[in-house]
Amino acid sequence: MNNAASNRIVWVDLLRLIAMLMVISAHCVDIYNATPQEDPMAGFWGMFIGSLMRPSVPLFAMMTGLLLLPVKGSATDFYKKRVPRVVIPMVLWSVIYYLTPWVTGLLGLDKSIISVMFPYVYEPSQSFGDAMQNIALIPFRFNFYTTHMWYLYMLIGLYLFMPFFSAWVEKNDKTLTKIYLILWGASLLLPYLHIIIPGFVLGTCDWNAYSTFHYFAGFTGYLLLGHLMSKGNPIASRKIVAVGAMMYFAGYIITYMGFSTIGAQYTYAEAPALTQLFWQFCTPNVALMAVGGFMIVQRIKITSPKLQAFLASTTKCSFGAYLMHYIFIGPAIIILSPLGMPTPISVICSVIMVFAACWALTSLIYKLMPKWAKYIVG
Repeated sequence: MNNAASNRIVWVDLLRLIAMLMVISAHCVDIYNATPQEDPMAGFWGMFIGSLMRPSVPLFAMMTGLLLLPVKGSATDFYKKRVPRVVIPMVLWSVIYYLTPWVTGLLGLDKSIISVMFPYVYEPSQSFGDAMQNIALIPFRFNFYTTHMWYLYMLIGLYLFMPFFSAWVEKNDKTLTKIYLILWGASLLLPYLHIIIPGFVLGTCDWNAYSTFHYFAGFTGYLLLGHLMSKGNPIASRKIVAVGAMMYFAGYIITYMGFSTIGAQYTYAEAPALTQLFWQFCTPNVALMAVGGFMIVQRIKITSPKLQAFLASTTKCSFGAYLMHYIFIGPAIIILSPLGMPTPISVICSVIMVFAACWALTSLIYKLMPKWAKYIVG
């Protein structure tokens, strides 16, 4: 549905808010999934909630395809507009994250606080030298101090590729589109195939990382789906929503059962790749959840001007929230832990606190530094 006043796609604003809350929720339960829990229910809720939130990044990729394909104007103009607004904030916030452990040392805080703020860092360091080494390597890698930044490295790659991809999309060849999606669907099985058949699968080996379906794999499939599904569907909303709900539920069952089964046998520290197998974003189960969720939200109609304005404001702050949210999760957990609330209630409160803090800070940056805000919070 379009808002005539601002020409915004209101349901996309809603979808972006949902995806952002999913990202924050997934990271709020990291602490329950990174290490074994004394309370079995805490571990259960970590798996349950974390699995429920897996479509978050695919939904962002689908929205990117919806909004930016086909690319308007020249590739040079596209790069100048899009790439700096990702690269500069990514570098800035990566520096902040890498300096945070060192700052905790300056404040005289124990190293254990780092493990709360960054649950997947098993050997935390408060050394300034280690922080500077991490900062120097930003152009080449992220690590578990900047866990969520992997998405931005991937997003930059998508932006670089989109003008080339767009040239093919504009041809609107339905036969080739179907073939592409079929081959992309086949590529979603690769993570499981590598577990079932270990070794040199479909041409991959020590000297070659590119398998048969490599050139059809990855997040480009989500870009194309977002573009194609943006055109809507003539089928009645009730049927679309019902089908979307069934797809989401089916994908979730596979995601949760797979993750929890492996998690019962191995910790993340023991087998990181295996424990994350069913949580990989480019898998059939997560794709089912993403497409199903997209279909449901696409049929939601929002007519309230106040709600439309609220969604527009959250959309403006969404990239800033993505950049900074991880730094607020640790403090939220530290504040809420002594209250002894049930895990799901604690997670909900954490998500609300973190999102509110991100929204407030991003809005403040836009207000105080309107000219520079896009280079700080995107």
